[in-house]
Amino acid sequence: MACEKVGSFVSTKQFPDNFLLGTATAAFQVEGAWDEDKAESIWDHYLHSNEANKSFRYFLDLPPSVIEKYIEKGVKPRLADLYKGMGVYEFPSTAINDGTHFNFNGDVAADTYHKTDTDVKLLKELGVQVYRFSISPTRIIPMAHDHLLGKVGIAYYNNLIDKLIENGITPMVTLYHYDMIVDFNKLGGLTNSASYVFYTNYARICFENFGDRVKYWTTTSDIHLAAEGYGSEHFAPGFQEPLFSGYSDYQVLRNIILVNASAYKLYNEEFREKQQGQISLSIDGVWFYPKDPNNPEHQKAAECARISTFGLITHVLTTGQYPDAFLETIDRSNKREKIRIDRVEQFTKKEQELIKGSYDFIVFNYYNSVKVRPMTDEELANELNLKRRDRGYFMELNTTTETEVYEGFLNCLKWINETMNNPKIFIGENGFPEEDGIDESEKKIAYHTGILNKLLEALDENINVFGYCVWSFLDTLEFAFGYWKKFGIYAVDFNDESRPRSKKNSFDFFQQLFSTKKLLIKN
Repeated sequence: MACEKVGSFVSTKQFPDNFLLGTATAAFQVEGAWDEDKAESIWDHYLHSNEANKSFRYFLDLPPSVIEKYIEKGVKPRLADLYKGMGVYEFPSTAINDGTHFNFNGDVAADTYHKTDTDVKLLKELGVQVYRFSISPTRIIPMAHDHLLGKVGIAYYNNLIDKLIENGITPMVTLYHYDMIVDFNKLGGLTNSASYVFYTNYARICFENFGDRVKYWTTTSDIHLAAEGYGSEHFAPGFQEPLFSGYSDYQVLRNIILVNASAYKLYNEEFREKQQGQISLSIDGVWFYPKDPNNPEHQKAAECARISTFGLITHVLTTGQYPDAFLETIDRSNKREKIRIDRVEQFTKKEQELIKGSYDFIVFNYYNSVKVRPMTDEELANELNLKRRDRGYFMELNTTTETEVYEGFLNCLKWINETMNNPKIFIGENGFPEEDGIDESEKKIAYHTGILNKLLEALDENINVFGYCVWSFLDTLEFAFGYWKKFGIYAVDFNDESRPRSKKNSFDFFQQLFSTKKLLIKN
């Protein structure tokens, strides 16, 4: 299709009329009101107890030979660096020494809990067709049991959903976005298979109270990040490395997959006929390039990286089984290190039947791509985290070009399309972080333009993507990274108690995109 010139821009193909364009947030990252009408979450506890600072100091106490393997600009790279495109922070030495960098929490955040009317007006002004947000279980079942309902929390989400629909905005709801009730830690949190007994009842409450209006559901966000805190101190609940890495995080992956399958079965049996909604699972993805594309060992490392992260989930959902290549990496580590416990077991036949095909569409979240190479013997010996030793590859952050990042997004979509036999896909999160106090709107617009161009290519190749959400609607608390990186289309002044919102310089780009469904590119 020929490009149409519009002023100083070139207009590419228009997105389909039924394509959903919008933006996203998540409950803990924006709601605030941490002790109002809710229970304490694992993230409330993690930040209130200053676990981020404690884990950072723990890192500084490691032997220099170990620290050197991870250090870039003075800080240990964390998984969320990769998934949210943050790179590695360069903290002032004073902030490191006195711990001030870690003095933040989600007590108020963007205060969306008290600003429903304001924020829905902003979403309407922005021109979105869809708003993706999460419901916090801490507000729905604050006492953990389904017979002790959070009636005020239910009323809050009912009001939000009603206001969105009144303004022509489709709600897309995530049931779990890392904010488990902290008391579940007494049972081992997500490592305990009991979690999906409680979760299924929580999901039923949400379907009963909101399912007459909500037609797009996501059971769990970013499955690997949800599991990360059970094998790493850098994500809630913050299990210290190397204590349970390579065991408890694998147990969490297993349980989340079963949780999703149980919720899917519940919806099919009790709600689908009447409500006619759709269920999804969110997968966080990164495209892995071999550092040396001509080196077969680097190619194997990149393939291993894909199959042990987002490719692992696509394989399990499609077949009901862990891929052999994933199990082989664990078996290889067990033999090499003489580990005698069964850290991962294949799903039973009954579980496989439950898991296989337990989705109506896939939510895919993408920020960045990286280059990988095999670990050296010395790196394997010095690596504290057993899961990373299982994988055996080293990620080199901040080494991909802009072109590789955009192409990596398309590569991920092609992978999912091929391995899952052309599933429906929704891009749930995609964003560019701006430094605090720095206007990087041109870079932000260029990033989204590059990604959206590749999304249009995917549509031309008949990859079944039906929507796209920008992360994020507002500036948010980026979990263990605080408020230093700003993804919002609207800025939030976190130094003002009233948390005023204001348009960023990239606002017009997004408003035009959402309102016209055209991607405009400067000449």
